[in-house]
Amino acid sequence: MNTGNIVEKFELLSGIENSESIKWRSVVDDACAYVYSRIADKPLSASDERRIELLCAVYAYKLYVMCGKSEVSSFKAGDVTVTAPADEGDKAEKLWQDQLAKCSDLIKKEGFLFGRVVT
Repeated sequence: MNTGNIVEKFELLSGIENSESIKWRSVVDDACAYVYSRIADKPLSASDERRIELLCAVYAYKLYVMCGKSEVSSFKAGDVTVTAPADEGDKAEKLWQDQLAKCSDLIKKEGFLFGRVVT
C-alpha cells in the first residue's frame, strides 16, 4: 500500500489542499485500516493494489464528508435563493458503493459497515 497515493487521491476527491489534508490524516489511516482488514486472503497484483488504494481514498472521503463537512444545501436571503446541485454525502455514498462493487473480488463478503442513522 502506498499511503502517499491514497492521500493524493483523497485530496482530489475532497478538493482540499495538501496543507489541510494533514489534519485529516488519521481519518485516512482509519479508512486504510478498515479496507485492509476486509481484503480477502489472496496475493494482490500491482493492479489490485491500485484498486485497493482508490477504495481506501474513497472510504476516507466518505468518512470526511460524514464527520467533517456540514454545508447548507440551500438557503434564501430576500429574493435570492441558492441551492446546491446534490448532497455531497449522497455522492460520497454512491462513489463508495460503486468502488466497493468494482473491488468485490478482493473484499471478504462477511461483516458489515455501520455508517450512520439519520432521524
